[in-house]
Amino acid sequence: MSRRWIFWSSFLLFLLHQLLQKGFGIHLPFLHAYLDPFLSMPILLGLLDWERRWRYGWRPLQAWEIAVLTLLFSVLFEWAFPRWNAAFTADYWDVPAYAAGALLYSFGRLPAKS
Repeated sequence: MSRRWIFWSSFLLFLLHQLLQKGFGIHLPFLHAYLDPFLSMPILLGLLDWERRWRYGWRPLQAWEIAVLTLLFSVLFEWAFPRWNAAFTADYWDVPAYAAGALLYSFGRLPAKS
C-alpha cells in the first residue's frame, strides 16, 4: 500500500465521516471522538510530503521527520490551540490517535521512481 493510497483513502474517509456527521446527523461517538485525529496525520503528512517533492524536489518524509511532525502537531492541536481559543478543547486521548495515523502513513511505501 503506497502513501498516496493511504492519503486518498484517509481523505475520502474523512469526507464521508463529515458528511454522515454534519450532513445526515448520524453520530457515532467513538468515531466522532477519534477518527478525525487519526485521519488528520495521513492527510497532513501526505500534503507536506507532496509539497516538499513538488515545490522543492526533496526526498519523501523520513521516519524521524514523521515522528517530529506528529509530536509538533499533537502539541499544537492539544495544547496551543485550546490555550489560544476556548472553542478548541484538549483531549489528550487524541495523541494516541495522531500517533496511530502517523504510523499508518509511515508504513506506506512509496513506489520507486522509474
